[in-house]
Amino acid sequence: MKYKYRNIITVFFLLLITLNLVPSVLGKTRGSYLVSFIKNNEIEGIGFTNANDGNALISYEATAHALEILDDYGTNPHKIDTLQDNLEDKIRDMFSINQVNLFDLYCLMKSLDILEHEIDFNLRSEIYKYLNETEQIEGGFSFSNSSSIASLTSTYYVIQLYSLINEPIDNLTVHKNWILSCYNTDGGYGGNQSLSSNLLNTYFVVSLLDEFWNITNLVDINQTISYIKSFYVNNSADIDNYGGYLPDDSTQYAMLSSSYFCVKSLSLIDPGEINKDSTISWLLTLQNFEDGGFSDNTEGDNQKKSSVIASYFAFKILKILNPSLSSLSNDIWMVEFNYWILVIILICIVVVIGIIVFIWRKKRL
Repeated sequence: MKYKYRNIITVFFLLLITLNLVPSVLGKTRGSYLVSFIKNNEIEGIGFTNANDGNALISYEATAHALEILDDYGTNPHKIDTLQDNLEDKIRDMFSINQVNLFDLYCLMKSLDILEHEIDFNLRSEIYKYLNETEQIEGGFSFSNSSSIASLTSTYYVIQLYSLINEPIDNLTVHKNWILSCYNTDGGYGGNQSLSSNLLNTYFVVSLLDEFWNITNLVDINQTISYIKSFYVNNSADIDNYGGYLPDDSTQYAMLSSSYFCVKSLSLIDPGEINKDSTISWLLTLQNFEDGGFSDNTEGDNQKKSSVIASYFAFKILKILNPSLSSLSNDIWMVEFNYWILVIILICIVVVIGIIVFIWRKKRL
């Protein structure tokens, strides 16, 4: 009799060990889930969708962001040569129909830069000529070569494009003075001298000054810090937003994009002004348990939909606050839990019960 109970107890402990080992064996890190999510949005040889729902189209922005994340993890996309050719063809198409979008052009060129692909010399010359035609005499660059109105957004992307084609920028001092003239007394910067401040344009100014001039050139550093920090959600009772940054005063939820613009700007001006721990904690709650990607909070109780763009901003924030990305090295069991794992666990339970019944019946005989 005592041997029967001993065997039953032994099998019971084996069952417990098995159930505890399943998560350890099958579980993956947050970073692994993020990479898997990015790969699931790839259309081989063409690019990446922002959110693969079966009908999604290729997004130039999502493609650039996806390639940057994969590159950081030492992972290559499929059919690289085909992808490079297709991306370059997209640029060529822009100029052939004379419909150049600076942001799309920037995303395409950034993607090719990550893939270490040098575009055709004639196409590069065409890009250079176009960028020169957007320059304004009083400083700044316009959104097209047919416009004479400079904006901070177009200025930012034109300057980045000059760097991507390895061409110098003329009249740097004139452009710097124009950029600084967009300052407002609240500490932020507007799209031009007549517009009120917004977070994105303030980020553009901070980023450009750091990259091409000096961050100390900000008109009023302390006021700009205060302006950026005004978007921070410091109320710990606000569980949906605490640690994040709002995009503007009228928005209910902190967003990953606005949080990145604030965190990146503060990291360039004064990293000590960042509330690191609370921002990381808030950010990690936005990784979805179903697919491993990140999504912004939205109104309602429906499952939030992950996107490559939102995941990119989450990834970039973590790289600033946690350069080793140890936060993404932690296991996240709830993401891995799915029906396949449930089946495995149930099979283990059935097998163990079968063994117990077999031993019990054998002892009775």
